[in-house]
Amino acid sequence: MKKILAYLASHLFALALGFGAGVYFLPILTAGDGPSAEQLAQAASKAKYTAVFKKDLPGSDFLHWAQGTVAISETMIAFEGKIAPGPDYKVYLTSEYVGSKEEFMKIKERALRVGEVKTFERFIVDMSQQPVDLSRYDSVVIWCETYSQFISAAQFR
Repeated sequence: MKKILAYLASHLFALALGFGAGVYFLPILTAGDGPSAEQLAQAASKAKYTAVFKKDLPGSDFLHWAQGTVAISETMIAFEGKIAPGPDYKVYLTSEYVGSKEEFMKIKERALRVGEVKTFERFIVDMSQQPVDLSRYDSVVIWCETYSQFISAAQFR
């Protein structure tokens, strides 16, 4: 009986480890190419605001973080830096700065979801189809929709 339990435990552990590795590595393997440095520079040159994502926010941890510079205009958000790999990342604009999951959940229904993150080093979110009134917002948040996980935030006003 002990042998069967040890066998089951070892296989369940291997299954859990494989699942966890898959959740972590699949987004890395399927990530698209980000914009070129030239495209990013061109988008950033049109920015009205800039801000910085920091790794050490209260709601970020060693698996959920972003670090780099974000440039914001009414028609685009451009990011250069690094983001911890993960699935289903969304970009939100918020009217108040948040630094954790709990803070974001309180205002999420009032936040404006403007796009998705498909790469983990550079991205541009195109908002030209629905220009945004930036006077209503002051922060950018990266959020993992699937796991309701806060990644990072940057205050631009």
